[in-house]
Amino acid sequence: MPSSLIYEVECELDPDIVADYDAWLPGHVRDVLACQGFLGASIQALETPAGQRQRRRIQYQLEGAAALDHYLENKATQLRTETAERFGGRVHCMRRVFTPRVELLPVALEPSRCLNCGAPVAGRHCAACGQAGDIHVLSMREVAGDITHSLLHLDSRVWRTLKLLVLKPGVLTREFIAGRHQSYLPPFRLYLAISLLFFALSTLLPDTGPTRASDKGETVIAPAGEPGADVRKELAQAGVDPATIELMTSGEQGGCKLSINVPLLGWLQEPARRACERIKADGGARLFEHFADTAPKLMFVFLPLMAAVALLFYWRPRRLYAEHLVLFLHSHAFMFVLLAAISILNAIAAVASPLLGPLKLINFLLFAYLPYYVFRSMRVVYSEGRLKTAAKFTALATIYFVLLAITMLSGLIYTALTLS
Repeated sequence: MPSSLIYEVECELDPDIVADYDAWLPGHVRDVLACQGFLGASIQALETPAGQRQRRRIQYQLEGAAALDHYLENKATQLRTETAERFGGRVHCMRRVFTPRVELLPVALEPSRCLNCGAPVAGRHCAACGQAGDIHVLSMREVAGDITHSLLHLDSRVWRTLKLLVLKPGVLTREFIAGRHQSYLPPFRLYLAISLLFFALSTLLPDTGPTRASDKGETVIAPAGEPGADVRKELAQAGVDPATIELMTSGEQGGCKLSINVPLLGWLQEPARRACERIKADGGARLFEHFADTAPKLMFVFLPLMAAVALLFYWRPRRLYAEHLVLFLHSHAFMFVLLAAISILNAIAAVASPLLGPLKLINFLLFAYLPYYVFRSMRVVYSEGRLKTAAKFTALATIYFVLLAITMLSGLIYTALTLS
């Protein structure tokens, strides 16, 4: 049986390409690992004295010399050419090959088995799934301590992640793309947790919508207006021909007469009529209550769609779909943090009239910060100039709002037709 090999590549980087190289390197290593005989790899950032070029070391583990020869003969030239085309002479690499001679392991009894996956556990954690070897039923004191440590410890992953997310646009995404995952919350888990907290907060805060005072001094919700006019306005904004879909409301009978003249959509006539009657009966309260529950689910369709659109703008140099998706997840997580702060400020303004002016100014500044945040994130992640980033930001923002309007309008129509 052939002995294993360690194939090491150590690179010195010019300062201006470090961020771009770190973002590109994991994808390059995955391409190498796809070659026959490669078993694994590790990426190391070496400590360098101030003033010297930074270094990155990649160590590949191979089955043996035959696997290395096969790689050098069939794949190495192509991958090195791609690297040279991307970075030119700004990367200098040295390559070495090591042959392990002796592996020293401590004498041990039969290793215990992982309770999660059944693999042997030689150390404190399972090498197959990562679960700790010492697992027992936690006491309430241990549960409380774990929660307190996770939420309040200033060096915890939660606070470290939120700090980068809020204060340094794009840096959290760049860290994740570069392969530094362990120190931060995963992007999808972060987005899901923040979005759920935001919608939970929205239900707890008092409604600050338009209100008016009744003759008795009571505060009541302002009337919503004629349902038919609102629907016509929404359809017109969506680009639907008013002559194609005609909505008529009968004020005397309190019902709705709906005429749909679109081919193949005649089956919608009766569901749409029932939806119209339900909306008119309660002023649309149940419609928007159900739509508020549907909107978060629509975002799980919308975000992957926008990530696919971003692929069209960043096809050279090649970017993975997951890189765009991570950027959109982080940007929307920040947006929910921003909206939560604005909601809290609005609730404070509703009960503290003297603070209304300053709080409105703060809200305006927060809204103005959002487009800059996204623009800055794109610059940090994609490492492109201001003008090029501004052009792509404008194009993506236009597509974003068009697709968002289509997604939300589709969700609103679906919600209306499925009201029970």
